[in-house]
Amino acid sequence: MHMKLYHAPALIWGFLLFYFTLIPSERLPSDLVDVNDKLMHLSIFFIWAGLIMLAIARYPKTKALKRNQFIGVWLLCSLLGGLIEILQDTLVTGRQGDWLDFWSNSIGAMLMVVLWSIIQGRKS
Repeated sequence: MHMKLYHAPALIWGFLLFYFTLIPSERLPSDLVDVNDKLMHLSIFFIWAGLIMLAIARYPKTKALKRNQFIGVWLLCSLLGGLIEILQDTLVTGRQGDWLDFWSNSIGAMLMVVLWSIIQGRKS
């Protein structure tokens, strides 16, 4: 039961991420048009990676993440970011996949992984 609570923020963020990246372009909020697309991708995946690592650290109260967990979070975010770009290119009306978006997603997740590992290392 507690696992679901700890993972809820990451799961909700992931759901919203998939929803907003996979809706047709005409249904996107107009405020998003003025935002730097690559910075937005980087930020969204930075936050998602942080929420995933927070869930891992809080359940079962491991506190410190292991190297394979850092790699796993980055791979998960990168692979799902790639899947989103493929789905945008093949299934979503008015949207297209973009390799630079994929790299922004991956870099955002990597920045969080590196930041978390640095902070974790200083606490040890």
